[in-house]
Amino acid sequence: MPRRSFPPTAWPVVGLCLLLAVACLFGTASIHRLQAELGDSFRADAARLRAAQQAQIHLREYRVHTIVQAAGPTDARRAQVAEDRSQFLASLDALDQSAVAADDRADLAEIHAGWVRYEAELTNDLRTQPEFRIVGDLAAWADAHRVRSLLVPCGRLVERSQARMAEVTARSEEQTRWAGRFLLLAGLVGPLAGLIGGYATARSLSRRVARLFVRVQAAQSHLDQDVGQITLDRPESLADLDRQLGAVVDRVGAMCRRLQDQERDLLRAEQLAAVGNLAAGVAHELRNPLTGIKMMVEAAVRPSRPSPLTGADLGLIRDEIARLERTVQALLDYAKPAPPVRRPQDVWPTVARAVGIVAAQAERAGVAVESAPPAGPLVARLDPDQFLSLLTNLLLNALDATPPGGSVVVEAGGSTRDAVVITVSDTGPGIPPEMSATLFTPFATNKRTGTGLGLVVARRIAADHGGSLEAGNRPGGGACFTVTLPAEEAADAEVAHR
Repeated sequence: MPRRSFPPTAWPVVGLCLLLAVACLFGTASIHRLQAELGDSFRADAARLRAAQQAQIHLREYRVHTIVQAAGPTDARRAQVAEDRSQFLASLDALDQSAVAADDRADLAEIHAGWVRYEAELTNDLRTQPEFRIVGDLAAWADAHRVRSLLVPCGRLVERSQARMAEVTARSEEQTRWAGRFLLLAGLVGPLAGLIGGYATARSLSRRVARLFVRVQAAQSHLDQDVGQITLDRPESLADLDRQLGAVVDRVGAMCRRLQDQERDLLRAEQLAAVGNLAAGVAHELRNPLTGIKMMVEAAVRPSRPSPLTGADLGLIRDEIARLERTVQALLDYAKPAPPVRRPQDVWPTVARAVGIVAAQAERAGVAVESAPPAGPLVARLDPDQFLSLLTNLLLNALDATPPGGSVVVEAGGSTRDAVVITVSDTGPGIPPEMSATLFTPFATNKRTGTGLGLVVARRIAADHGGSLEAGNRPGGGACFTVTLPAEEAADAEVAHR
């Protein structure tokens, strides 16, 4: 799925919108919290105001009913006085529970103290006072027991609660005005940010469309040379641009399909060329020994003056047959190599064995093969037979390239702690420059005899062992082949005692 690019010019608008959203959320949360606090404060003040007013009412009712009882005591009037007293005390309890400020608690303490004195004096007078016979005596008694000392602090509680409620109302109105101004500002900034963002996005999109059209035109000019002419007009809309891009994509797809067809044809031609080279190389390597064998056999079986096969002729036939076998075996090794069976072991015994195999041929060619065992074991994971084939191939190539009186040097050591390095160098003419690039290519050889498959198989064996085979020329003359293998720990390895 294609990734949708985001216009860089829209990032400031996005940031402004996010900032506005955060401010709105923070403002809403703050307003909600303040409104909740104001609501709690308003309800507490209203409860105190109601309790203070109820205390005033019940206190006045208690005074009135007490005077009525003093004028004419009855059980009903005594019950009413008791009810007024309980209601007044309940109002005082409500005031005690809702009082939070120090001045409220001071007024409540004054009310409690005055109530205790008033009730004690009133109870004592009612118990000792004789029956009132005239209204003037009752009025004088009532004037002597006023409740002003209780009503004054109750009035202060009422006034203070009303003042607090007025303050809470003013704060609520102020917050409402602040919230209105904030919402008005958000309402103005939001559309303005939308307009700016839309303009910036549209401008950025227009520029991108223009640049994309220029690129499409450039691609069209290249496609005209390979696929065919494509006519592009300046797009009037995104749909028009999409249609033109679709046409370009279709042409690009056609060109890709044509290139794929050409690549398949080229690969098929390369495969046929490789098969032809293989057939030519095999035919050349088989024809020469077969021609020699055929000539000697025809000379031995011709009707007139036959030439019997001598021991030298039979030896030559045997050598040519061995040469045919080597060619066929090299071809088999190249076409279907056997997987190596590797195990940790010292590489030097295999090197010494390869030197022993070519010793007789080196003696006949007059070439000295020099080798010296390393100071300690060099352990690597080897398939002995395949690695022996690799070393024998390198040694035989070195013998073929070294003139009589020259030498071939085999060295083994560790270039690093993690690698085992074996070099085979000679004193021959070295690798010609024209052969450097094709040295490890099948059938690439400058020798009179040979298939050119030996080095290819040798490099494959080195790669199968996790290593490498490299070739180069020595500074003093002659070729040098270097085999590098990963080193193994000496523990549990087959190490020869030297």
